[in-house]
Amino acid sequence: MGNANLEPFEGISLEQWGGANAKLASGGKTDDVIKDLGIDAPKWDRVNAEWLTRMKNDTTFTISTKYAAAFNTTATGNLGSGSSVNADSFPFEKYIECMVAQDVLGKQGRDAQDVLKDFGLTVADYSNISSYWTGKMMSDYTIAMKMTQLDAEYRKKYSEMTGGDAHSDLEF
Repeated sequence: MGNANLEPFEGISLEQWGGANAKLASGGKTDDVIKDLGIDAPKWDRVNAEWLTRMKNDTTFTISTKYAAAFNTTATGNLGSGSSVNADSFPFEKYIECMVAQDVLGKQGRDAQDVLKDFGLTVADYSNISSYWTGKMMSDYTIAMKMTQLDAEYRKKYSEMTGGDAHSDLEF
């Protein structure tokens, strides 16, 4: 491969790190995940910090792409693993609503994971659903066009539900 940024750090590969994070996002406990990797907490902290730094500094997005593949292969949520997510398990309209709800309600101070719970989802589910629908939008522009329409409809709905700007009463 030749890319030094893809070499394992302290013996932990990018794929192992992505899989470990998927297990954590799927509800796994840090102690169990690092035990499965055969490392201790200080080493996990160093490995995690190094891979995050490498990903942040990777302008080619090679690390992010490989990380997402490893994460989505391992991540399981209420809908199962990434490969089992499809249009029947989580329709496009519901995905866009969930995405907009997280954005609008998040700006109002609501935690994104709490919003996901409203949709019966875990972080792993949302990651898997996002990967599925992003792939579909990239291969079918009509889906991307539909996203624009749905996004506007759901923004209106959630803004009206919350009374618009939750910070309108603040003065500086």
